[in-house]
Amino acid sequence: MHDGARIPAILVVGGGLAATALAGSLRAGGFAGRIVVASDETRLPYDRPPLTKELFTRDSPVDLCTDLGLDPAAVEWRLGLRATRLRAGAVEFADADGRSEVLAADAVVLATGARPAPPPAWQGVHVLSTWDDAQRLRSRLTPGAGVVVVGAGWIGLELAGTATAAGARVTLVDGAARPLGTLLPAPVGARIATWLADAGVTLVPRGVSGASATGVRLDDGTHLPADVVVAAVGARPATGWLPGRWLAPSGHVRVDDRQAVADGLWAIGDCAAVAGLPDQHWNAAVASAQRCAAAILGTEPPARRAPTVFSAILGRAVDLVGRPSPALDVVWREERGWTALLFQGDSLAAGLTVDRPRDVAALRRLLADGPVRLGRDTAADPARPLRDALPA
Repeated sequence: MHDGARIPAILVVGGGLAATALAGSLRAGGFAGRIVVASDETRLPYDRPPLTKELFTRDSPVDLCTDLGLDPAAVEWRLGLRATRLRAGAVEFADADGRSEVLAADAVVLATGARPAPPPAWQGVHVLSTWDDAQRLRSRLTPGAGVVVVGAGWIGLELAGTATAAGARVTLVDGAARPLGTLLPAPVGARIATWLADAGVTLVPRGVSGASATGVRLDDGTHLPADVVVAAVGARPATGWLPGRWLAPSGHVRVDDRQAVADGLWAIGDCAAVAGLPDQHWNAAVASAQRCAAAILGTEPPARRAPTVFSAILGRAVDLVGRPSPALDVVWREERGWTALLFQGDSLAAGLTVDRPRDVAALRRLLADGPVRLGRDTAADPARPLRDALPA
């Protein structure tokens, strides 16, 4: 437990969602000291989800300070600095010209996020992580362009939908048999696959042995030519500059339930993992920042909330609540959209909703503390609230 009033200066390494949410939470909690945010970005923080969902409808990024209610003047921004070394009470950075600078602070918070991780040999392929990435990709997604997206996870699905809407001819390649195959049971992925087919997206369930700017080579030797290739094959935490003793095998910084790494050092957002479990999504980044702010200020942390992912795929609002697994049973709840309730035995572990915002709110309440016992038959009735399925 710390007393924020005794910390004159906090250095936040990274300038994304988690860093902005932390600065906002600290100021809202009464922290009056210096907050310095150092980032390798050259822009003030902006929101990342719209980069895929609104690729063709925005001419400027969504300002996170405005969205999160943070006065930018309440923070000292040091942009264009790449962290290179962690010292005791300080971090060493390098600018674009290679000049070194050391920033000292009484507390350091790591919020470096994660970066796309395509194989190094995949030269000339696009990734989507920054505003500049989005602008490069936007200029190439023209009507009639042949686009191959590698990876049928959240970003790959969103990109496939966006590119299709722009008139591109889209092929989506993934080693799993169905979209979101590493997350969801097969029947749920099969429904999502029908959306792709109906929209004209070709789904290829094969592994990839190579990729370049002009196409993709599948694991059976087939070559898929393309005008544009996009790698949406996951991300790795941007922690390669940190001492290995603090890192999990995945590269995430190990933290406790208050986001602490060591005395005077915290980690939040996509670069951190609590109990070895990373949670690389928008809501999780904000929640980790709020827990960290409470730890620094010496106040009670906010109540835990169920993990939640929100997405937009081919015109549908898709939300995932809880911790899913392909091995879970599916109970369907259908009427004006649908919800797939994912059970292990008698316990609800997660739920995927499509155009059913009321079910999203109910699932977040039910799963706030983890899996919960629920009556399957009652839960499947769309005319009844999900809470009616709780045991008497």
